[in-house]
Amino acid sequence: MTKRVLHEALPLHFICLCLRPFAVMPSTVFREKAPFASEEEFKLFQELSPIGAYLGENPGTLLVRMSDVLPDRELAATEFFRRFMKPHDDRHFACFNFWHGGTFQGMIGLHRTGEQRDFTEAEIEYLSRLHPHFDAVLRRILELHRERAVRLSLERLLGNLPIATVLLDWDLRVTYRNRSAVESCALWNFGLLRSRTEKHFDDFSLPRAVFNFCESFKARWNPQHHRLCQLITPAGANVPHPTVAGLSASVTLLQLDAAPLSMPIFLVRLEHNAEPGNASGSGSAAILNQLARLSLREREVAQLVGTGCGNEEIATRLGKSVLTVKKQLRSIYEKLDVPSRGRLIAVLR
Repeated sequence: MTKRVLHEALPLHFICLCLRPFAVMPSTVFREKAPFASEEEFKLFQELSPIGAYLGENPGTLLVRMSDVLPDRELAATEFFRRFMKPHDDRHFACFNFWHGGTFQGMIGLHRTGEQRDFTEAEIEYLSRLHPHFDAVLRRILELHRERAVRLSLERLLGNLPIATVLLDWDLRVTYRNRSAVESCALWNFGLLRSRTEKHFDDFSLPRAVFNFCESFKARWNPQHHRLCQLITPAGANVPHPTVAGLSASVTLLQLDAAPLSMPIFLVRLEHNAEPGNASGSGSAAILNQLARLSLREREVAQLVGTGCGNEEIATRLGKSVLTVKKQLRSIYEKLDVPSRGRLIAVLR
């Protein structure tokens, strides 16, 4: 539709659509003529492009013409022109640029031959009136893509979550809680007697100490660390109950499988070790003996499994292939005598 509208509106040689809304993901590029052979070729195109450098210095620019950035004679002497324009009879260029919150989302490039001449001021004014319409459509498409990707990632993630679990989105809204989490939060908020005698599912509330920790962390968060941001340690942070011994919550920052398509989420797991000095200690010792059988690499994998990471994220964090992670997981299951990922998480907890 974009191609059809623009070709009807103006004489053009060809159109290039580039969407790169998330820096850690490959671009989506549609080019009517001379499509890029690889992601590496497109990266070189970006590095050499005078427009790219201009937008880096002038973020928020909605419409720009190549001749306003670099005069024709200077452009013809550049490697960018020789490599990416001249071989395809490409002589004049203008582009729509799309931004969200100061972040570059993509562009629509309009290419012309020398015979078609450069874009006139009247044509630039006409294009500026079209920009809001393309921008509105693009925002809606990206929002639908985000929603779908996040929903699918959540479905996969929830299948591996331990009990007593709460998920908070980046706006600190509860997006998931299970019944065990409701009971644990009631224990935090109302004490043992009231939590056992009253129903609290409808008035669910995350413990204030846990909420405050997440709020404080969010205020200090550095968006440059979007992909591998950790709370305090790779295992997350522990928030103890202010008065009840053995009652605690662990908080971990997670990036979903759809990673960079969404902001991170907070995974909160609540535990109650009512009698830390009883016979369960021998069970803990047995678990420690089992864990001692794991190699250092296997312990790293097991630790990330315990935080709720999927195989792909574990592979990314540890610089391994997904196949290697799966092999190490099978070895971990055998050494710890556990049948599944869910049971491994329970053992680690």
